[in-house]
Amino acid sequence: MEEYINKYLSHVGMRGDYTAKLYPCEICGDTKATIIREIVDIGKEAFGRLPVVACNSCGFLFQNPRFNKTFYDYYYSKRYRDVVYGDSTPSQEFVDDQIRRGELLYQIVSKYFDQPGDMLDVGSSVGAMMIPFIKHGWNTFGTDPDIGFVEYGRDKLNLPVVAAGAENMELEDNKYDFIMIIGSLEHCFDPNIVLQQCRKAARHNSILLLQGRGHPQKASKKYFNHNHHRYFTMNSIELIMIKHGWKPFRTTDDPICGESRSGRIYCFGRLSEPPSREDFLNIISSGKREVPQDILIKYEEIDRTMGV
Repeated sequence: MEEYINKYLSHVGMRGDYTAKLYPCEICGDTKATIIREIVDIGKEAFGRLPVVACNSCGFLFQNPRFNKTFYDYYYSKRYRDVVYGDSTPSQEFVDDQIRRGELLYQIVSKYFDQPGDMLDVGSSVGAMMIPFIKHGWNTFGTDPDIGFVEYGRDKLNLPVVAAGAENMELEDNKYDFIMIIGSLEHCFDPNIVLQQCRKAARHNSILLLQGRGHPQKASKKYFNHNHHRYFTMNSIELIMIKHGWKPFRTTDDPICGESRSGRIYCFGRLSEPPSREDFLNIISSGKREVPQDILIKYEEIDRTMGV
């Protein structure tokens, strides 16, 4: 592997049979992209080379090259919390914040349903965002790759959570009325596999909620980081939802889950028929896309504003 990749692996304490390669755009499949930033935050107050690119066809922002699945399976199950937070056990503040965010989200989601149903939380962490739904009669199920946080949610909070990578979830077909992926689609190895699994598990007329980091709250050097492998915008979060057969009906950057996670974007979609590949690419070519040069200009302006 390239020397800079090996330096990064050493920096985050990952030693093993890991490889990295270039991937096509996960939304449209194009292999041509424009580098937006090469140097990003690699944790522990350090910066290193892990390029972020924008797809030349649709403008989707993603980290490229990326590692193999073995790397992500181990990193997110064993190393992620230690690297990011320095602790593999959630704080009470973290749990309380999840509950508050879940309460706010429930107030919105409940308006879309006549009665409680079945809910899936993909990337649930300890699972505390499900608590308000449980209190109002929902049947819930959460998955997360972080073994320590899942054990805390299961053993300390008595929540229905299991340790599983999003691509490896074991889900019942045609079961869930509401599926939410709050910030986790940015971390998984393959978001297309995850959304394919969610679609199989979705009941007729179900609702999917995707949340992404959205609007940068800091200069690009720190906004782009090693833990986020893709960066959704108001446009691209709708595109990936459309691709897998949900029709977006509300996309917003209002802080619907509170102010503790600033700059987030949210997209609600209802289950529908997925477009053919030809129709999907026509949606993009007809104007539902972003231009790499415009993205470059955007981040240059952000960096100027942040005083970089």
